[in-house]
Amino acid sequence: MECDGIDADGRVNLQPLIALGQQLSGLAWVQGPGGNLSVKNAQMLVVKASGTRLGDLHAPNALAHVPMALAQTALAGDERAEKALFNITPRPSLETWLHALPGRYVVHTHPLGVLLWACSARKALPDVADIGAALPGRDLALALLAHSAADAWLLRNHGLVVRASSARQALQMTRQIDAVCRRAFGVRAGDLPVLPPVVAQPVPGGFIADISPQHASEARYLFPDAAVLAAQTSVAELTLEAAGAKLVADARPGVLVTPLGSRWAVARTETQLRDVVEVVTAHDWLLARLGNGAVPLPDSMTAAILAMPAERFRQGVAP
Repeated sequence: MECDGIDADGRVNLQPLIALGQQLSGLAWVQGPGGNLSVKNAQMLVVKASGTRLGDLHAPNALAHVPMALAQTALAGDERAEKALFNITPRPSLETWLHALPGRYVVHTHPLGVLLWACSARKALPDVADIGAALPGRDLALALLAHSAADAWLLRNHGLVVRASSARQALQMTRQIDAVCRRAFGVRAGDLPVLPPVVAQPVPGGFIADISPQHASEARYLFPDAAVLAAQTSVAELTLEAAGAKLVADARPGVLVTPLGSRWAVARTETQLRDVVEVVTAHDWLLARLGNGAVPLPDSMTAAILAMPAERFRQGVAP
């Protein structure tokens, strides 16, 4: 009988992890390369590599193998261990800290139902630890560790983390918690957003794609990937020159927006361009559903996220 993940003898069957990633991929569960998952035993942690989509865990270099002792030492605050951890090739997810927490499977997603709850002023969910907005990485892992008796954590302005003994249980927990959140907001399956066609047009240094006009009067970022992958740059008008100038000035993907709300997604690669459109689609939907009840990330948190070395690495920005 095959083991579910890594057994005590170190034998590896990663198919449950790969299948779990495919079941939790897509706009309703994660956006772009967001989210991460892992399986481990006492010796080894296998976690999604940085920048990989959950649905692509079968691809070469999509999973990073991290010695558990190294992950735990880094979580305890050892700077040399942290450096060694993120020098592993392929580079582990910037959220590897979460996966050093106890639990055979640890799954971090951004379900849209959960995000409605997490980006609002609603009180804590029953039987789910409620974690205030925290900087992704070690700070967030330590916040979860302070609620170590929980098996599920709702991350304000971020998403959901669950831990379970099997991939099937982790999937069930994620779906059940998201279903509770959707029902609370009256969201049915047909109400969820659909990714629009992404028609890429080359510009100097990258690509652009036309996206629906903006209705919000100002930039408000509800969750980290909106600030990282869909940060807004105001321009007088949408031109190829403006798009090229943005990519020269800042390598991050993002959104150009005019005073009238017309928008282009802009990125250096077509893959990143699709990520931008996916994040914007989710973010627009959340803002529309929450209206005046939306609670955005604090500006100071947004700035701190953008400055994180791990996030700069993920987007290919020079330190």
